[in-house]
Amino acid sequence: MQKLTITNLGPIKDCTIDVKDFMVFTGPQASGKSTIAKSIFFFNNLKNILFAMYQKHLANKLLFEIGTLEDYFTKEVQRAFLQSFGVSNDTNAYGTVTYEYDNSSTVVINIEPAADELSVVVAFDDYLKSKLTALSELLKSNDRKDVEKIRDFIYKELFASDLDVVYIPAGRSLLTMLSSQINYIYAVMDDQQKYTIDYCTQTYLEEVLRIKEFFNMSPDKLARKVTNEVDYEINQADVDAAIELMNTILHGEYRNVNGVEKLYFSDDHSVRMNYASSGQQEAVWITNILFYHMLGRRNTLFVIEEPESHLFPETQKAVVELISLVKNGSNKAIITTHSPYVLGSVNNLLYANHISEGTNDAEIEAVVPRCLWLDFEKLGAYFLLDGKVKDIASHEYNDIDHDVIDGVSGVLNETYEKLMDIARED
Repeated sequence: MQKLTITNLGPIKDCTIDVKDFMVFTGPQASGKSTIAKSIFFFNNLKNILFAMYQKHLANKLLFEIGTLEDYFTKEVQRAFLQSFGVSNDTNAYGTVTYEYDNSSTVVINIEPAADELSVVVAFDDYLKSKLTALSELLKSNDRKDVEKIRDFIYKELFASDLDVVYIPAGRSLLTMLSSQINYIYAVMDDQQKYTIDYCTQTYLEEVLRIKEFFNMSPDKLARKVTNEVDYEINQADVDAAIELMNTILHGEYRNVNGVEKLYFSDDHSVRMNYASSGQQEAVWITNILFYHMLGRRNTLFVIEEPESHLFPETQKAVVELISLVKNGSNKAIITTHSPYVLGSVNNLLYANHISEGTNDAEIEAVVPRCLWLDFEKLGAYFLLDGKVKDIASHEYNDIDHDVIDGVSGVLNETYEKLMDIARED
């Protein structure tokens, strides 16, 4: 199991957590939810950074002659870390982040003072150092053009993970509303200009730009098209469930036809995405990305910030169910949230799975379909406050601690009761 340890990064003072298949982080604003989510994404994305280096090496016929492959990779990791977390001398961010992979190999990043600025020091353990040396030799051999072999070596030998990784940041509605303009702006930006964008947002933009042309017809037609073209089996029942949830969330179907992005309510009734509601703009690329990877059947780690943004509570429930549905197809999901409705929806799916032992499954499935159930043993749930991380997974009830969910309601009820007391006195 992967493990993340943070000491003094952003709001996080100290935490050590196991990275599980389904994780939920909640807490007040600026408590460190995104710091942890970004950290898990960052370390899981190192394999993609290294593979992208190989692709540039292959395209430009460059050999790592000045310095070693490890030197080049270290510089790329440093750049991506700074771009992800924005640490600078005025942030007092003198800390350490350690990530342990499934094969027990580790990467340690130390943020240290150096003259008038901070120094980001990357350290690979002996196992990774030896594998980077082996990869360097492989790139000098006749196998250097065997893309699949190199990819497998990087993903499986170095980092023991073949998972794709996708980060879906908060603030999606603005990016959706300006989608066509961003397409042009991003195309004309050079690498140095792109480095000024938060790294996670940059990878999200690149993911959206990469897959948006795929959605040139309705989801059911896309599913049939993919089913007819691929040599693997697609679970049609799960696809149908996903399409139904997408329609519940968006109240329509996203299509990108000839570069024009619209939300279709019927074949002859649509609205351009930049005129859709803010909730639809926030949700559309959550649904699209999940559906795309579901059809592609590549195992993926989804890191999703605030999936509830601008959505009615019933729709928040549907988003959680879609995430759970896709996660259960051999994927993983991490969400950050402020919403008790999101936490409550997760609990419903946990409870459905929990009571299935010794209970009539058919009755449960009539209320919550089996494809949505969540396994408590694969859950990680945490509350963040004052730089600390509290485990809120209740092993007594196999769910998320209800005190966390009910806490906000308690505060609101207390205020209301005080007002009622004043009204009675008058």
